[in-house]
Amino acid sequence: MTESIDNNRRNFLLRLYQPIQACNSAPEITPHSQPRPPYAVNEVLFLRLCDNCGECQEACPNSVIEMSDGVAKLNLDYNECSLCGECLKACPTGALHASMSLKINLHPVFTNTCNNYLQMECQHCQMACPQAAISIEDGELPVLNEDLCNGCGQCRSSCYMGAISMQLSS
Repeated sequence: MTESIDNNRRNFLLRLYQPIQACNSAPEITPHSQPRPPYAVNEVLFLRLCDNCGECQEACPNSVIEMSDGVAKLNLDYNECSLCGECLKACPTGALHASMSLKINLHPVFTNTCNNYLQMECQHCQMACPQAAISIEDGELPVLNEDLCNGCGQCRSSCYMGAISMQLSS
């Protein structure tokens, strides 16, 4: 007597096994839609946890955190982030968490008004960068090493020409 194997049942069981394998992979990370304070958790979780309490804003010694649309946002238009961690200590909800990267989701963009690009020697942004993420060649726009950049904005603050803007990292 020969036993036949029911392929339909086997396929059904294999389909049940596949989602379990997918759970073992790394969780999908949602990029931030706005500049967030250092140590900000995944964007979806951040939007659920941040309750607009303003504790991080009050704790920030550089006044670069503002409350916008009910959540904390980083504004580096007038100052840089010193990455001091005071916002992390002040956050009561866990929207800022010590297990997260210290990187801010911003990077500098250099414009054609850069003195170095205009053939005037200038290395202010390179010297101001605590991560040594900016390199400069004579007569060229500064070049950013995105792997080293933490998005603090110190280069932007050091540029007296206003040739650096901070934009969301992709």
